Amino acid sequence: MHPVAANECICPMCGKGAIDGITHPRCRTRYGLDGLSSAFHYQGIVRRAVMTMKYRLVTDIAREFIEVVPDAWIDAMRRRIGNDSVFMPIPLHPSRLRERGFNQAEILGKFLGVRIGIAPVSAVIERKRKTAAQVTMTNRSERIANMAGAFGMRKGSFRSPASVVLFDDVFTTGATMREAANVLKRNGAKFVWAVTMAR
Repeated sequence: MHPVAANECICPMCGKGAIDGITHPRCRTRYGLDGLSSAFHYQGIVRRAVMTMKYRLVTDIAREFIEVVPDAWIDAMRRRIGNDSVFMPIPLHPSRLRERGFNQAEILGKFLGVRIGIAPVSAVIERKRKTAAQVTMTNRSERIANMAGAFGMRKGSFRSPASVVLFDDVFTTGATMREAANVLKRNGAKFVWAVTMAR
C-alpha cells in the first residue's frame, strides 16, 4: 500500500500540487470544494480492494481496509475536521443501489467515521439522474459532462449542514465530488472538504 504523502496532496479543483490538499486561492469558487484528503494512491492492492468491494459485491473487507489507514492520516483528519462537521457519503442512484445491494461509500464511511471520531449521516443530497460509470470514461471532459446535474437535494431536505466532509471511495477527476459540493453549497453549506480512500 502506498499512502499519499503530505507533499503529494493535490488541489481538488485543478489537480495540481497543493499544501495539505487545500484548494488553491486561484481555484476557489463560491460553490467549489475547499480541499481534498486521500489516504492512498489508487494502485496495487488498494485498487484491487476498491474494485472488489464495488464490482464483486464483497463488503466484509471494508473494516480491514479502514484499519490499515495510517494513524498519522487519521490524526491529520481529526485536526482538519471541525467538531461541527458532518460526514456524508456520496449517494448512489436508487437503481444502482438496487443492483449492487449496498453503497460502498456508506460502508467504508461508517468505519472511517468511527476511526476519525465523527459519525456518518445520511446524505441530504441524492442522485437525481442515473449516470454512466465514471470508470468507463477516459477523459476529464466526459466525466464532468456525465456528472452535470446528477445531484439534487433529497426530498424533505431543505438545507445542507454548514460544514460537510464529503466521502467517496476514489477521487479521479473529481467530477463527482465537485458536483455534489456545488449542490451542497447552493443549499447552505459554507465548507465542503472531500475525503476519499484513494486517488
